[in-house]
Amino acid sequence: MSKDILICRCEEVMLCELKEGINEGLTTAKALKLKTRAGMGICQGKTCRPLIEQIVAHYTDKEITNGSGLTFSYPVRPLSLVELAGERKGVE
Repeated sequence: MSKDILICRCEEVMLCELKEGINEGLTTAKALKLKTRAGMGICQGKTCRPLIEQIVAHYTDKEITNGSGLTFSYPVRPLSLVELAGERKGVE
């Protein structure tokens, strides 16, 4: 009995889930991301994106030349120092 491998820590996506998606006909990293949520967690795929790309390349016999097209967004929004301090402008 082999243990499954955790690929995406943030969304807790296992290798078997990605392989299942590939067996269902998903042949791109983006399609797997949309089905399994791998790469959609707090790190936005910065840690698992290379693994997902390698898995797709390995199990589909396709070479990923210019990246998979997966993008990431920083999970932040600009804050003013006043907001960060927990106070509002003009309120005493």
